[in-house]
Amino acid sequence: NLERDVKEWEAKTLDISRKSADYQRLKGSVQRVQGLYDRLLATMQTLDVNKEVSPESVTIMEPASPGFPDKPKHTKRLLTAGLIAVALSIGLLLFLDHLDDRINSFTELQDLFDENVLVQIPREKADGKRGQLKLVEKEDERHSFVEAYRNLRSSLLYMAEGGQRPKTLLITSSIPNEGKSLTAANLAITLANCGARVLLVDADLRKGVLHNRFGIQVEAGLCEVLAEGAGWEGLVKASGFPNLFLLPRGGTTQESSELFISSATAKFLQEAEAGYDFVLLDTAPIMAADDVTSLAPHINTVLFVLRAEHTSARVARAALELLYQRQVKVLGIVFNAVRPSSADYYYYYKYKDYYKTYPAAKSKS
Repeated sequence: NLERDVKEWEAKTLDISRKSADYQRLKGSVQRVQGLYDRLLATMQTLDVNKEVSPESVTIMEPASPGFPDKPKHTKRLLTAGLIAVALSIGLLLFLDHLDDRINSFTELQDLFDENVLVQIPREKADGKRGQLKLVEKEDERHSFVEAYRNLRSSLLYMAEGGQRPKTLLITSSIPNEGKSLTAANLAITLANCGARVLLVDADLRKGVLHNRFGIQVEAGLCEVLAEGAGWEGLVKASGFPNLFLLPRGGTTQESSELFISSATAKFLQEAEAGYDFVLLDTAPIMAADDVTSLAPHINTVLFVLRAEHTSARVARAALELLYQRQVKVLGIVFNAVRPSSADYYYYYKYKDYYKTYPAAKSKS
């Protein structure tokens, strides 16, 4: 019993010792808090917020000046804001110019492309109900416009390598709305005006519109020749211009690239080349379909139309590379719709009065 009592008292002793240690720790914390409180109280007692400032400690160094309203600096602020706006505008324009790679001038075209630039065709205003440019005429008053196509004709006739002129010529562009169909039609008319027999072929079997430009109603054309084996001579139409004949598109098809790589295309071109002095083919844009890259290897040379302020240089270069990959000969670039007021074209345009006709002087009797 004594041993059991001893163990109980030992347990109680340990518990009392633990409680005593907690008590001493709490007591120490109370003493530290009390010390902090005493120091804070002593500090507060040293402060007297109600103490008045002694007049002897203040000295007037300079008398106050008369009051005046503060003038806001609007002019300076407006000038600063204007300079910042101009700087931001210039930076934005430079950034947009860096992103915009459209070709705006003849100089830019020469810097970006190694191909020959055959001609600059000036921009003309569209007229008529359809808003299209008229084809060149015999007594056309658009002198600079007509002379540009005559210049293109001369390039075709005298730039031939080895003295042999190309008889089959394909006119194309990289993207739609660059003026390739109008260029093909006007070049054909200009060639026919010098006495050559010219066959203009609408080889855009998807959206060709040459028959509309010449005002011809057709039911069959090149599509039927290549797809059904129809005789092409009977489908050729008179264009209304001397020595110029048109083989229209005929029907439409989405398999034109397959037709162009067939033997029927080679046979047609061989026969047409034998019957005419020049065969001009208007085709779909290179980047829009595979038609041109399938047809161009059968042709002597290619004219690449590039519209000013419209065509991306990167896209045009990619289209030309597609032609070169198929060993196609590109005669040169036709720079179309050039603004007459541009610096590179001004020297041509300023002589437009040279073409004016003046009444003959009356002889004195």
